[in-house]
Amino acid sequence: MKRILIVDDDAAVLEVLTRALSSLYDVSAAHDGPEALNLAGQQPVDLVITDYLMPIMTGDELIVRFREVQPEAKVLMITGHGDLLDREGPEWWREVRHLGKPFRIQVLRETVAAMFV
Repeated sequence: MKRILIVDDDAAVLEVLTRALSSLYDVSAAHDGPEALNLAGQQPVDLVITDYLMPIMTGDELIVRFREVQPEAKVLMITGHGDLLDREGPEWWREVRHLGKPFRIQVLRETVAAMFV
């Protein structure tokens, strides 16, 4: 079974995403980047789903640090700031798969499934 780590500082979003994927995958959840990195040091992860804008550490900062520990893990960025990131066009944004908030749970499931094909 594929392992997914979901990282979001919004407890309600974290709960919804965890519920949406836990019947299909082995899902762990973290409320911020440091907690996610701690979990990454304990077990391998196939996919990290992370929010972009979080306190302590942004999603792009988390990705850089996470890849130091688990370079083979796939990444899905979720954000309500996709328009801004599209305009600014940082390199990491073009390289990472992403979903704009809000999104439908079915779209999330389909996107995650496609990442494992």
